[in-house]
Amino acid sequence: MDEKTVYIVQFWTRPEGGQRVIDWLNDTHLADVVSQPGFLWARMFAMEEMDEDGWPGYMMMYGVETREKLEAYFNSEATQRYAKEREELGLNDLLRIKKFVGTPGTFLTSK
Repeated sequence: MDEKTVYIVQFWTRPEGGQRVIDWLNDTHLADVVSQPGFLWARMFAMEEMDEDGWPGYMMMYGVETREKLEAYFNSEATQRYAKEREELGLNDLLRIKKFVGTPGTFLTSK
């Protein structure tokens, strides 16, 4: 059975110039990723913790229909295009990225 998948991108931006990364994400990137086959939603969060160099941290979470759809995305033209855009816009030196993939589990709530 194919289970829904969560794709998480955690990243930190250089204090000077990092707003350019956030602007690119908000203005074009997030909407374009969600328009890719299999993507259901996206959310971006600012993290309270900074990295060891004082760079502010963020997290993007994407809901994807299946792991297979996510793998197809990883191998798509879109991911190559995003890498080229980041390079052309000079964003690569302004951020550090970690990526995670998982399957949502049971959520516990308290009363």
